[in-house]
Amino acid sequence: MPNLVITGASGFIGVNLLRRIHADPAFDRFDRLVLIDPLQYGIQKIPAEILHDERVLFEQASIYSPAVVARLIRGGDVVIHLAAEVNTAARPQDGVADDPVGYLRALADAGIARLLFMSSADLYGVNNSDDLLESDAVAPTTIYSAAKAAFEAYLSAFAASHGLPVVVFRPVTVYGPQQEPGWLVPVAITRALAREPVTIIGDGTTRRDWIHVDDVCELLTLATLLPGTDVHGQTFNVGTGHEWTVLELVRHILTETGRPTGDIDFAPGRRGDPPRQITTAAKARTMFGWAPTIGLADGLNATIAAYRQLAQDRGE
Repeated sequence: MPNLVITGASGFIGVNLLRRIHADPAFDRFDRLVLIDPLQYGIQKIPAEILHDERVLFEQASIYSPAVVARLIRGGDVVIHLAAEVNTAARPQDGVADDPVGYLRALADAGIARLLFMSSADLYGVNNSDDLLESDAVAPTTIYSAAKAAFEAYLSAFAASHGLPVVVFRPVTVYGPQQEPGWLVPVAITRALAREPVTIIGDGTTRRDWIHVDDVCELLTLATLLPGTDVHGQTFNVGTGHEWTVLELVRHILTETGRPTGDIDFAPGRRGDPPRQITTAAKARTMFGWAPTIGLADGLNATIAAYRQLAQDRGE
């Protein structure tokens, strides 16, 4: 049987995806779960019960090493590519500095069955669209989003020239448990729980479509298991179709943590930061029979509860 390979398995989306699929009988069609991650934060986040499963193989390595691909990936495997360089409020300009061409050539040579690539809706850059579509122009405004666009271009080239079976996802801002603290939601929650002011970059009027990580993982699950080849070569936006301003989101977090809604500091805005980002993800809904089920208020409250429990477990 083929393997299911997840790169970036110890990251935010990777860990939540593993929690979703590990005990799902539908994944018995795969011989093993091969998990690859360089542990760039120096912390193993994959739960012990998953790591110790006899069907699970974990490798601490960069997926961009040809030797790693040759040793761990074989014909018929499905690869979920979640590996990414850090992209946070503190480091928004970082991009992929590895060798995507060599990596994709190795995947093509191996004869994999499907590659799911996690890109970003940041590719659309500055826009005022009520509903971003996959056909909209790509206009990255950061090095991070430019790197994603470049990777997508390589994917397109390998799909055309080598028949690489690629599926691309462009999610809006993803949030939820296990997220690195550099992102707005975990930063706001951790500072509010610590009774410290929350800093907003800009004036807070930036509008975003936030999607809970569980909804993203459900879509990845469906895309992994979908039979046939109709999905190959396609790109899908991932979002809820609902938006809040940054100020609304932070005030909600402050209220739910018992803090004054005015406990906010404002920092200068960043050039190139898109003022709006929203998509109903109609194409993904149609292709996969998927729809997000977690509203932002409920998702934020659950995320706050998870971070509060984590702080209690740490004795904070």
